[in-house]
Amino acid sequence: MENVINEMAENLKGFQANIEAKLEETKAEIRVVRDEAQKQFDAQAAATKKAAKRETKYLDQVIIEKLDGKLDEMEKSMKSNGKFRVDLSDVKTMTLSGSLTGDAQASYAPNASILPSQAINFRDLVPTVRSESGLYVFYKETATTNNIAAQTEGSDKGQNSYALSEVKVVNDYIAGFSTFSKQMARSLPFLSTTLPRMLTRDFYKAENAAFFSTVSAAATGSTTTAETVDLKQLVDYIGNQKSANFISSVALVSPSQLGRLLKETIVAGYYAGAGSVIVNPNGGITIWGTPVIAASWVTDDKVLILDNNFCERIEVEGMAIEFSYENASNFQQNMVTARIECYEDINLMQPTSAIFADLGNV
Repeated sequence: MENVINEMAENLKGFQANIEAKLEETKAEIRVVRDEAQKQFDAQAAATKKAAKRETKYLDQVIIEKLDGKLDEMEKSMKSNGKFRVDLSDVKTMTLSGSLTGDAQASYAPNASILPSQAINFRDLVPTVRSESGLYVFYKETATTNNIAAQTEGSDKGQNSYALSEVKVVNDYIAGFSTFSKQMARSLPFLSTTLPRMLTRDFYKAENAAFFSTVSAAATGSTTTAETVDLKQLVDYIGNQKSANFISSVALVSPSQLGRLLKETIVAGYYAGAGSVIVNPNGGITIWGTPVIAASWVTDDKVLILDNNFCERIEVEGMAIEFSYENASNFQQNMVTARIECYEDINLMQPTSAIFADLGNV
């Protein structure tokens, strides 16, 4: 038994030695793994710290970080020196592309850019008269027999007779409207001032077209001429007007036609005052004392010559713009209707006082 016990003791010592050797080997392997993991952790921490230094911060964030834990120090400094210095030397440069998500703050123009108005309006060229009702009546001389002459001694004097005709002009509304939502008006503050400008612009376009169409259709002044050159034709037409004892207050042409007239002065070797044709510095032309005015509402290749003593605009109600909820279902739908209108008409009192002629280019 003693021998067996001794043998078992020796075996136990060998087993213990093997265990201790294995433990030392395992500890060495753990130390290698630990050291490698520490290296990787340190490298990751260094990279994170470096990236954190590059992180862009807003100025207010940096100031808050700088003041963290220094409020007592700041209070003492403010009491003693009246100031406290915050070091912002490490604040990084900020750019729109690097520091801003979205768009920069916008500033908005107070007015919208709308399409242009016509440069001149028909109503600016003729006088305006008022009418208390929608029916305007005037009396037009239609026939005259002039027997005034030198009296032969002992004979009767010549007797003149005159005829007048009553002419009635029924006025019409030139009008239009536009409907928009209250939400649109709130979202576009400039709408309250811009919409009236657009309505007024388009009203004048319609008025100019209506007045030009009415007067040019009624004009019966003489268009006799043997000329083919536009400038010379205008001289003849103005002469016809004067021969009929009317004044040629204005000659209206299109801008394209006025361009052709200006070119003709060059081709003809124009010099100041030749043929009573004067080219004004602003580009207009005066022929025989009559201003030639370009208006975009005049049909191209035509000319309308007026004596504005015999052409008038009759106004019953002046032009007005009104806003209202009272139109169909406006009140229920939060819609607003803007209306523009004028109760008026154009009156050519003597058709022979106006000449409307084709210049023969088109």
